[in-house]
Amino acid sequence: MRYTLLIILFLFSSCARRAEDPIVTQMRMRGMQTRSFVGHDAKTVTKEIITVLQDQGYMVKNVSGDVGLLTAEKDTNIEKFASKFWSSLVSGRQARWKKHSVIELTTNITEETGKTKVRINYLIRIFDNLGRIVDVHQVLEEEVYTDFFNKIQKGLLAKQQ
Repeated sequence: MRYTLLIILFLFSSCARRAEDPIVTQMRMRGMQTRSFVGHDAKTVTKEIITVLQDQGYMVKNVSGDVGLLTAEKDTNIEKFASKFWSSLVSGRQARWKKHSVIELTTNITEETGKTKVRINYLIRIFDNLGRIVDVHQVLEEEVYTDFFNKIQKGLLAKQQ
């Protein structure tokens, strides 16, 4: 009886489908990922990006002013007790569950006449409890990019005053 219940629970949990990522055209992605900051030089914008990233818990890994590249990442524990419990119950020592995620951010900063153009890209890697990659996907939600750019804009405006 116990094993029957476990099999039924396993079958129902494996039937759940992950929502598919919406199909986003390359031009639409560039539009979401790119903003121009008028009246600010690349150095000022870069420093504000670093400030925003640090405020959000990112570790800035590389900054190259020569080519306008900035990279950062943020580690997050995503382990859920229920996932760990059911995986361990069903699979024993071979159990695997989602343990942590790494959000990688790459920024391209280009100074143009009278403005600085910034393009950012988010990538999420999800790892299991054994350190193996379970999923890798690019962030496609426009709100994430809009929120990031709004924080940069607010910081730049605050520095002007």
